[in-house]
Amino acid sequence: MVILPELYPHQSDMVDRLRRSIAKHRASILQAPPGTGKTRIAKWMLGAAANRQPRENQTGKSLFAVHRRGLVDNASKSFGEFPELPHGILMSGVEHDASQPVQVASIDTLLSWFCEDGKYGWDETFDLIVFDEAHSHHSKLQTFLAAHNRRRLDEGLSLPYVIGLTATPQAKGLADLYQEIVRGPETQWLIDQGFLSPFRYFRATQGKLGLLVKRGDEYTNDSVSNAMEGLSGDLVRDWKKHAEGRATVGFFPRRTHAREAQEALCKAGINAEYVDGETDDDRRNLLYKWLNDGNIDYLCNVGVVERGTDIPRIGCVQMCTAVGNVVRWLQMIGRGSRVHPDVPDCLILDHGGGIAKHGFFEDSIPWTLDWSHRPSKEHVARPRIECPKCSAVYRGGRCKSCGYEPSSGERRSQGLEFDGSELKEVQRKERSKSKAKSCEEIMVSALYACGRSGRTWKQALAIAYSKAKQQGTRFQVPKRFEVGGRVYKPVPYGSTHSSRRVVDLYDFVSRS
Repeated sequence: MVILPELYPHQSDMVDRLRRSIAKHRASILQAPPGTGKTRIAKWMLGAAANRQPRENQTGKSLFAVHRRGLVDNASKSFGEFPELPHGILMSGVEHDASQPVQVASIDTLLSWFCEDGKYGWDETFDLIVFDEAHSHHSKLQTFLAAHNRRRLDEGLSLPYVIGLTATPQAKGLADLYQEIVRGPETQWLIDQGFLSPFRYFRATQGKLGLLVKRGDEYTNDSVSNAMEGLSGDLVRDWKKHAEGRATVGFFPRRTHAREAQEALCKAGINAEYVDGETDDDRRNLLYKWLNDGNIDYLCNVGVVERGTDIPRIGCVQMCTAVGNVVRWLQMIGRGSRVHPDVPDCLILDHGGGIAKHGFFEDSIPWTLDWSHRPSKEHVARPRIECPKCSAVYRGGRCKSCGYEPSSGERRSQGLEFDGSELKEVQRKERSKSKAKSCEEIMVSALYACGRSGRTWKQALAIAYSKAKQQGTRFQVPKRFEVGGRVYKPVPYGSTHSSRRVVDLYDFVSRS
């Protein structure tokens, strides 16, 4: 008899709803954020299946499949923890124990070993199949199931129950395999209850986002590479300003960007390492352990850490790349969602416009199997404000990072208003009816605009005069203006500083 792991009430609720779903549909997805305990739930389901007496049309065997060889080790380690789930491993170089009721394998191993020319070449078949990261490589799972299920039917066995596990159930073709999405608790509830880490967000120095070109749901690789070129110095400065001392994962579009960043970080005295898709599994696992144990500060990665990794000590995710769809965005920043006793929260440093486009990790996403209404097509981020004092991006009245509460003028300079409970975008009709802005408000608005576009003080003045003219007033340069509780003075007339960029003159603006 297999001892089943203890579950929290919300995990037990997920199990109950999932069992009802697969009893009705035979193939369902369990959706829950990273760190919710999907693997533990799978361990419970597989253990419960092993404890049941198989029917005449069943084999009593179950399969846990993953999309990458390195994740086989992760699953086996989890299943080996108390209470142990007895299992065999299907992987080259590992002795296979076919007597165990549960087998763990990568989908590529299953296809190469047992599914040659569409025929299933193994005597073992499975009553229950659990596929981790179900949004990834689901077409390979379909190929395996086609051969596997034909063998089952030929032998007079029932079709298997299939469970997909994922935080982000979006991929074309998922509806051909799964019939229903069983949703876990909302991310914000899990954060409030202490099951996931809270997040704070900062709009760091932006890449050249005007160069981004979107095709389908994602930006082209070349356009992302061009947009993020030359950011290595800025990302080091931003990291030291906001996240120094936090175990950090940095995401980069290409190996050259990641290597340049690693070099710049090391020159700044930061212990940084590098990992990509060609790094062998042993080296990857060692680097993950070093980061989690505090032996390194920063891990530069290209397309590796965004799914299937468990590094609870991560306290910062630095997005040194641009992401076109909300699925990848959530997978990437979700690496910081796991709780660690020494990490109070996770910081997101965004260089690629992801916060503005996709929103926060804790936002509710209407997941659906209907491809025509997929989140990456229809999701719109809710309004958020950038704190004039510390540059944190948040929702609500008072800044969650520094405690400063922006004035109504500061909010309106970013196109927002606060009704006491929620930020809202200022509607155009309301703008036309609103009273004329003061010269100080116009000045601050022009400086924000020029700071984000890399323009000069002279150009900011030209914009200010134009804004005043549009509202039918006459602009005069104010003697002083206030932002974030601090008083600033304008550049004196005729000063040589008038040709300098606004971002170099005032610390409350940042370049887009």
